[in-house]
Order: sequence, then C-alpha cells, then structure tokens
Amino acid sequence: MEDDKTRTAAKFDEFAGSYDSIYRDIIEKLHEEKEQLENDLRQEYRNVRKYVRSHPEEGLAYAFVGGLVAGLVLAKLLSR
Repeated sequence: MEDDKTRTAAKFDEFAGSYDSIYRDIIEKLHEEKEQLENDLRQEYRNVRKYVRSHPEEGLAYAFVGGLVAGLVLAKLLSR
C-alpha cells in the first residue's frame, strides 16, 4: 500500500515536472511575443507622430469634418 503511494507520488512529480517545463516554454514565448508587439507599437506610434507633424493640415481637416458630423448627429438626435 505504501509502495503504491510512493509510485503515485513519483509519477505525479514526473508529470508535474514535464508540465512545468512546457508552461515555462509557453510563458517565455508569450513574453517574447509581448516584447515584439510592444516594439512594433512603439515604431508605429513614432511613424504616426512623424506623419502628423509633417501633414498638420490633414489632421486639422479630419478633425473639422469629424466635428461637423458629430454636430449634425447630435442636432438630429436632440431635435426629436
């Protein structure tokens, strides 16, 4: 009886060890992917900022048109 418990505990430790290494590998891969996504987002953010700084008139035009559309929608909703 005691021998069965020892074998079961040994098997459980063996399985736990194998799953532990699998989970560590998965966590490491997710960490690397997170870092890659962060770097990509930083680069895209820098590119967008450069574009907006070099073309301010387009940003102003989009903001103006967006404001007009939002104003018209609100006016329609509030006039009812």
